[in-house]
Amino acid sequence: MSVKDADQFLVEQFQSGDRGAFDALVQRHYRRIYDYAYYFTHDVEEAYDITQEVFLRAFKALNGFKGDSSFYTWLYKIATNACIDHRRRRRVYRRVALYEDLNVEAGLDRMPDRERLPDEQVLDLEIDEQIKQAVRQLPEKQRQVFILRHFEGLSLQEIADILNRELGTVKAHLFHATRKMRRLLAPYLEEVAVGGHEEG
Repeated sequence: MSVKDADQFLVEQFQSGDRGAFDALVQRHYRRIYDYAYYFTHDVEEAYDITQEVFLRAFKALNGFKGDSSFYTWLYKIATNACIDHRRRRRVYRRVALYEDLNVEAGLDRMPDRERLPDEQVLDLEIDEQIKQAVRQLPEKQRQVFILRHFEGLSLQEIADILNRELGTVKAHLFHATRKMRRLLAPYLEEVAVGGHEEG
């Protein structure tokens, strides 16, 4: 049974009165929602609070879920709204961390097929910090799309559904976000490249 089919089965069980089915849905998706919330807040307690809020909202709304999208997409839309609401309440958008695939998108290729040497690990941390700083400078709408695409690995159509935006708009936000990231990271990349040539 696929993830989508398993989720749909549990949703139907819940809507038929089996409240235990919701516990199973929470177990299946808790970690990813928590990681997503932590990505937005970079704070353990705030991420925990947002995650609890997301599943509370989902529990209250699940009887009205019609299955027009996958449960996964529906849940992430709730999570995105919860994160946005949280940011508005706090009026602070804290720093975020990007995973390895962001480095590739920004032109920073890694070598996962062997153990990193100590000097390379230090460089990785420096690069990650530069990426964090660059992401914080993206406009809000571009940042949202960039996060969902590269942190969560969602398709462009899923992002459009979650953010309730046209697919073309999502593509435009991602294009401009990627271009700005590369521009912001260019000085650092040139510095790294020069340093590498000097060592050789």
